[in-house]
Amino acid sequence: MRPIRFALLMVALVSLLVACGGRRTDPGLPPGTLYSDDFDLNTGDWILESDLDASATYRDGQLVLRVNAPNLIAWAQLAEHKFDDFVLEIDAQQLSGPDDNSYGVLFRMRSPAAFYRFDISGDGYYEFSRRNDDAAKPWTTLTDWVASPAIKQGSATNRLKIVAQGSQFTFYVNDQLVAEATDNTYRSGGIGLNAGCFNEGGVEVAFDALVISKP
Repeated sequence: MRPIRFALLMVALVSLLVACGGRRTDPGLPPGTLYSDDFDLNTGDWILESDLDASATYRDGQLVLRVNAPNLIAWAQLAEHKFDDFVLEIDAQQLSGPDDNSYGVLFRMRSPAAFYRFDISGDGYYEFSRRNDDAAKPWTTLTDWVASPAIKQGSATNRLKIVAQGSQFTFYVNDQLVAEATDNTYRSGGIGLNAGCFNEGGVEVAFDALVISKP
């Protein structure tokens, strides 16, 4: 059992990048694709924020999040795109920092204080939670931290897949089913990529090959 000890803080705004989608209108994309970005051109509809505690940048054809401070999560958000039912797939790789970390996808984001989060960790766990816009109960754990052999530990690349259809959610890591859950709190919203630290900072995670399609 790994308690959620993140202080949910948005990093102070230093730089803001909002550009046209990298491969969003590529005619070569498979039918049913809603959004796609390989981050190769340093473009994309992403809001990137940085300060001393955390940063979000493009580097070597990837979107890289770094969290320097303990007990903190930071994210890059896909601006002005909302999704209800979808299949999302993305590569995520821990580049540095302690394996006791958290990284993954925020989805159906209604605000910076209201969304779902599916995360894995460098030491082989996954978790599904809901952030509530409620100071008295900011987090609801829908699937607590569970170890899974499907997750490659350390600095390996993991392919994450989320299937959201109404109130039903299915989660895969490296094409292996790891969890299913039901919740009807949020039915649509934005997408974000996140990384976080527990007791020790210095986590850096790279994301690549994002595809969002119709279920």
